[in-house]
Amino acid sequence: MRKIIQHAAALLDRSPEFFRQDIRLYELNRRFLWFIIFRVIVIFCFLVFSFLKNAIFPHIPVAERTFFWLAVFLLLTNIAYYFFYVRQASTIDEQKYSTRISLNVQFQIYIDFIVLGYLVYLFGGIESPLIYLFILHNVISCLFFNKYISLVHTVLSLVIIFFVSLALLEGLLPPRHFLYPQAAAVYYDNPVTYSYHLAGISAIFIIVWFFASNITDSLKRHELKLQEQIDELVKMDREKTRVMLVTTHELKAPFSSIQSYVNVVLGGYAGDFSDKVRDILLKIKARCEILMRMITEMIQLANITSLKEHVDEISMSLVNISELLGSVARHFGDTAAAKGVNIRFAKHEFCGLKGNSEQLDILFNNILSNAVNYSFPGTEINVDIKDSEEKLLVTVEDEGIGIKKEHLEKVFLEYFRTEKAALTNKNSTGLGLTIAKQIMEIHKGRIWMESEEGKGTKVFMEFPKS
Repeated sequence: MRKIIQHAAALLDRSPEFFRQDIRLYELNRRFLWFIIFRVIVIFCFLVFSFLKNAIFPHIPVAERTFFWLAVFLLLTNIAYYFFYVRQASTIDEQKYSTRISLNVQFQIYIDFIVLGYLVYLFGGIESPLIYLFILHNVISCLFFNKYISLVHTVLSLVIIFFVSLALLEGLLPPRHFLYPQAAAVYYDNPVTYSYHLAGISAIFIIVWFFASNITDSLKRHELKLQEQIDELVKMDREKTRVMLVTTHELKAPFSSIQSYVNVVLGGYAGDFSDKVRDILLKIKARCEILMRMITEMIQLANITSLKEHVDEISMSLVNISELLGSVARHFGDTAAAKGVNIRFAKHEFCGLKGNSEQLDILFNNILSNAVNYSFPGTEINVDIKDSEEKLLVTVEDEGIGIKKEHLEKVFLEYFRTEKAALTNKNSTGLGLTIAKQIMEIHKGRIWMESEEGKGTKVFMEFPKS
C-alpha cells in the first residue's frame, strides 16, 4: 500500500526541479500530495459506504445517498485543489509557491471541518466516534503550519464539536443518535456526564496539538539545519569543481610539452639512442597518454558540472542522432576490428533531437568506448535507436565482462571501477559514465544499465522529445 501511495505521489508531482533541491519545499510539496491522496482514499471509502452501508452497518441511521453526495462533493473539491496546485507549481517564485500551497491546504482543512461537522451531527454529536477524526486534521495542520495557526484549527474543531453537541442537547437541531438512541439518552441526559465528556475531548485535542506541534517544529528546525548543510555542501562542490578545472588546465600544458619532447626524441630528431632508452621513452609516452586522457575527462566533467547550473545558457539545436551515432561507431570501427569485435548499427534516415551536439558526441563516445574496451574478442556490439513522438531511446549492447547487480548503481559514481573492469582496461579513468550521466541530466533524460556478469551489458539512454 505504501508503495502504491508513493507511486501515486510521484505521478502527481508537478513541482519544478529547482524546488526539489530545497528540502523544505520538497517536504511541503510531498505533504501536500499525500494530503490529496488521503482525500482520494476517503472518497473511495464514502463510495463504498454509499453502496454497502446497509449490508455492513445497518444500525447506523444515515442514508446511503448521503455518503454518495459527500463523495461527489469531496471529489470535485479535490480536483479543484489539484489543478490549483498544478498552476502554482509552474511558478519559479519560492515564496509565492509555499504561501499559496499553504493557503490551499488551509482551505481544504476548513472544507473538511464542515463535512466532518455535518457527519458528526448525523452520527449523534458527542456520541459519534467521528469527532476524533478532527484530530487527524489538526495533526496535518501541525505539519503545514506553525503552532499558532494549528492551535486555531484545533480550537475551531472543538468549537464545531461543542456547537453540534450542545445544539442537539438543547433541541436547536433535530435529534440524532449513534446506534442505540435509548441507551444514549440515559447516558447523556445527565449534564455532569455530558460536561465531563466534552472536557475530556477538549483535553485530548489540546494534548495532541501540544505534542504534535512540538514534534513538527523540531522536524522543521531539523529540515532548516539540513538545508543549510546541503547548501554548504553544494558550495563546496562548486569550489571543488572550480579548483579542479583550474588545476587540470594548468597540468595540461606541461604534459603536452612532455609528450611533444618524447615524440621528438622517438622520431630521431635528437640523435641516436639505445633500445633501452627507447623502451623507457615508450613507457613515458604511454603514461603521458593515460594522464592526458584523465586530464581531458576531468576538464569535461568540470565543464559539464558547471553547465548544469546554467542549463538555459547551453546552446541547443536539432541534432540527427542517427548520423551522430553512425559517426561515433565508424570512429571506433578500427579499434573494435583490431580486437575482433564487430559494431552493428542500422542507420536510420533521420532521428531528430534537440540537444547540444558536442555533449552528445562526448556521451556516445564514452558509452561506445566502454563497449569496445570491455567486449570479449569475437563478439558483437549492437547499437540501436527507437524513435517515437514522446521519446528517443538509444541502446548499446555488448557481449563482454558484464557487471555484478550490486555494482550497477555505483558505476555512475566518480572514479568507481569494478575489480574486473580495472584488470581488463588499465587505462580507464573511471569518469566516463559519470560524464555520461551528467550529460543525460542536462538533456532531461535518464541513463541506466542491465547487465549480467560474464555475459555483457546493455546501456539505455532515454531522451524526452518535449
